[in-house]
Amino acid sequence: MKYFSLLIVAGVVLFSACKNGNKSPKTAKDLLEQAAPNMNSGAGKFTIETPQGWRRSDTTFNGIKALMLYAPDVRDGFRPSINVVTENMGNNSFQEYVDKNLKTMQQYMTDFKLLDKGDIAINGIHAKWMKYNAKAQGGKELAAIVYAVPQKGIVYNITGVTMPGIGDEYFGVFEKVASSFSVTE
Repeated sequence: MKYFSLLIVAGVVLFSACKNGNKSPKTAKDLLEQAAPNMNSGAGKFTIETPQGWRRSDTTFNGIKALMLYAPDVRDGFRPSINVVTENMGNNSFQEYVDKNLKTMQQYMTDFKLLDKGDIAINGIHAKWMKYNAKAQGGKELAAIVYAVPQKGIVYNITGVTMPGIGDEYFGVFEKVASSFSVTE
């Protein structure tokens, strides 16, 4: 459970929590609480493939609904996972939203390092992705990729999280799952 808050923060574009400026969040939990009112806009309005052998779970954390997919194996005390959370873009363009996401991740994730980013088409929707490393609470280094898929003012954030060193065997799974994503409403 200690990694759960980082998984959500890593996958969620939380610039909405920071835009007020006068109440800067101090922790990941504070950030989630401030972002919660803008979240969940697309919860339950999408489909995504669950890899064979993985466990699927719908959950809520600090008011944020998330679809979680868990790998069948624990490696070095960590279970790779994929989460999907949604957020309303508000008045921002998709590019502004992505740029603010990156800035927020750099500010609030310990030892955040952007490794690569780019554009991708997911079921005909122009989306963006960012691959990065960061440290979880307790200092465990994580490797992740987030796919941001916009549709009708909502961004569906699909994040795969693993550990450096075993990432290569999971990043292909993350991409395959993200490519199966589609909006149902």
